[in-house]
Amino acid sequence: MLANLTPLELLVFVPVALIILFVPSIIAYRRKVERLWLVVVVSLIGGGTGLLWFVALYMAMTMRTRTADLAPLNTSGPRIVTEG
Repeated sequence: MLANLTPLELLVFVPVALIILFVPSIIAYRRKVERLWLVVVVSLIGGGTGLLWFVALYMAMTMRTRTADLAPLNTSGPRIVTEG
């Protein structure tokens, strides 16, 4: 199948395939999951099989996120000062 592709078709096919391969990694990065490296490794290893790619996608969507990075930037609110 791939042997019959023209150079132009191959030029389109390879970037699209790479984008699809890295979808779980991109989702995990955007969600700021704690073990991003694990999602990347499973996605790369299982990208050819398809089954592990779906596992990586599931991991990217359900893994716990880093709570320290999700804190609001402006934490200054009304201050309550008590005099003792």
